[in-house]
Amino acid sequence: LVLIPFGWMAIKLAKRLLQAPRNILMPVILAFCIVGAFASNNAAYGIVIMLAFGVLGFIMEENGIPLAPCILGIVIGPIVERSFVTTMIKADGDLVAFFERPIAAGLGIVVILIWALSLYGWVKGQKRPLAP
Repeated sequence: LVLIPFGWMAIKLAKRLLQAPRNILMPVILAFCIVGAFASNNAAYGIVIMLAFGVLGFIMEENGIPLAPCILGIVIGPIVERSFVTTMIKADGDLVAFFERPIAAGLGIVVILIWALSLYGWVKGQKRPLAP
C-alpha cells in the first residue's frame, strides 16, 4: 500500500518518457540493456547473448512469428520440465497421476477441448473450395 503513490508517480513519468522521439529513446533503452546484460555476470558474454537474442527477436518479428510464446517457453520451460520429471518419478511414469485430482482432471479436459476445437477450426479452414 505504501508503494501505490510511487507507482502513480512512475506511471506519469513513464508516460512523458514514452512521448520522447524514437531516435533518442531507442539508443537509451539499448544502453540500459547492454549495461544490465553486462552487470548480470560481469562478463561481455552476456552482451553477446543479449544482442543475439535481440537479432533473433527482430527476425522473428519481421517474419510474423509471435514472440510471446517463444519467451514464455524460454522462461517457463525449465520450471515445467523440472516439475514434470519430479511428478513422473513420484508416479513411477504413470501419466494418470496428472488427472487423479478433480481440479486437475477438469483443467486437463478443458485443455484437450481447446486443442480439439483449434484443430477443428484449422482443418475446417483448410477445406475451402478453390477459387475458379
